[in-house]
Amino acid sequence: MRIAEIGEFGLISKIASLIDAEGDRQSPARRDLLLGIGDDAAAWKSPGGIELITTDILVEDVHFDFSYTGWKDLGWKSMAINISDINSMGGRPRYALASLALPGRREAEDVLDLYRGILEISNKYGVAVAGGNISAADKVVINITLTGIAGGDMLTRTSAQPGDLVAIFGFPGLSAAGHKALSQFINLDAEALQLFKNAHLRPAPDFNSGPLLADLGVRTAIDISDGLAADLAHICVASGVAATLHTGKLPVHPLLIKYFGRDSLRISLAGGEDYELLFTATPEVMKKVNASFDPAPAIIGEITAGKPHAVSLLDEGGNPVHIDFGGWDHYKHPD
Repeated sequence: MRIAEIGEFGLISKIASLIDAEGDRQSPARRDLLLGIGDDAAAWKSPGGIELITTDILVEDVHFDFSYTGWKDLGWKSMAINISDINSMGGRPRYALASLALPGRREAEDVLDLYRGILEISNKYGVAVAGGNISAADKVVINITLTGIAGGDMLTRTSAQPGDLVAIFGFPGLSAAGHKALSQFINLDAEALQLFKNAHLRPAPDFNSGPLLADLGVRTAIDISDGLAADLAHICVASGVAATLHTGKLPVHPLLIKYFGRDSLRISLAGGEDYELLFTATPEVMKKVNASFDPAPAIIGEITAGKPHAVSLLDEGGNPVHIDFGGWDHYKHPD
């Protein structure tokens, strides 16, 4: 049945019923929810601590392409990128609002699949979907607003100091490889296709890592959305420092090297949308981090005194490496 046939409120009713049936009623966030869908605003009891809120938007033909993106995967990713923001602040996610702009020609069941993807990852991380909004539009737009709670100390971009080590979880560049593989129809073996595709469509880093890093004494972090080097530059600007990255220490996945060769380093540095945590810490704190995570993060560089925004790349011999790692900018990319 098409959205135009059941109308806005018919669709909202179906979404509310799905959330009631499939949302995790036992999560602390859900138990504290006082008012969900159906009123002018959602309401919940605050457990205290530092409250966080973030929002992100996905636009058809800008952030995703239905020729290779399914509705359920789209729902997962739309929530994952917001959970990642809360995690990168050292917080745990709580309540979400999902606002949609939809063409009337789209099928209502597709929208329910979108919500199934949203609920799948929400249930995993204890998020209560508390409401949202729906509007007509020529293209599909998904906007998630997510709240969170941090403990006594947050992770921010502003706390990096000269002498800090720079570290990263996971393998950067896999999402960008997935986008290239799916949009350019690159011929891959089954293992590589699954790895790259999942990284791009269903990002699933450990979104519980941020609070643990904060507990261990880490104070500076960012999630990799614009690209590893560009996001490190964001930290440098916010903290008033510079940084050096050692390309030989960068964790580049063997399958990325196999299929992208010499370009794999640039993809790892500039690809973006990995949503892994990039963070800095003193050597003493980094030792505690390495002992607390399995696998441990890769230490790939250090924070230095210097011109803010300056990120220098050095190879294994200490020689400068020149790579364009400008990262993502909406208004420098064609729609």
